[in-house]
Amino acid sequence: MRDIWYADNRDLVKWGVLLELAAMHGIPRILQIAYYRPSEFGSLVIDGQEYSIRPEVLAHFRNLRNIADLHSDVRVTVFDRPFLDREEYREAATRFISAFHGQPSIVFLDPDTGLEPQNPAPEHVIEKEAKAIWETMKIGDMIVFYQHQTNLKGEPWIEPKRDQLARALGIPTQALKVASGPSIARDVVFFFAKKA
Repeated sequence: MRDIWYADNRDLVKWGVLLELAAMHGIPRILQIAYYRPSEFGSLVIDGQEYSIRPEVLAHFRNLRNIADLHSDVRVTVFDRPFLDREEYREAATRFISAFHGQPSIVFLDPDTGLEPQNPAPEHVIEKEAKAIWETMKIGDMIVFYQHQTNLKGEPWIEPKRDQLARALGIPTQALKVASGPSIARDVVFFFAKKA
């Protein structure tokens, strides 16, 4: 997740879906694994002089941690450690999730793009990371996974990614459900499954 894209239409769908799932399943907490990669913001030019955007402006409009202040019965906790090294990140994320074993949680994997393609980049979750997180979760937790459209050529992308994620988690494809907000952001879906 890059803070440069925080609070766009996809976030409306994202947090709308997450809160509905929490309410439908009686889950009191959402743990956002943000795969956070800090953004570089451009500068302002005022009368020929260059200025950085003030930190308070960025904190208001582009701080992904702001979601923790959402007025809701559901508590949101953001794992916003910068994503620099995959192995270290996975280990830290699984320790973070393990700290919340007292009550059911939605564990929300929120990369920039989604599940790995043939040549993964930092904006993807690789299959073994998804599996390690799934294995860390306890019975009654729900995994929710952000998946951005994988192509712009009109080819099917939802079902292939759903199948890939189900295989990575070791669950039947039909156990992995799909949520979306096509009238708001039709290039993103969310896969979810409750651990039984």
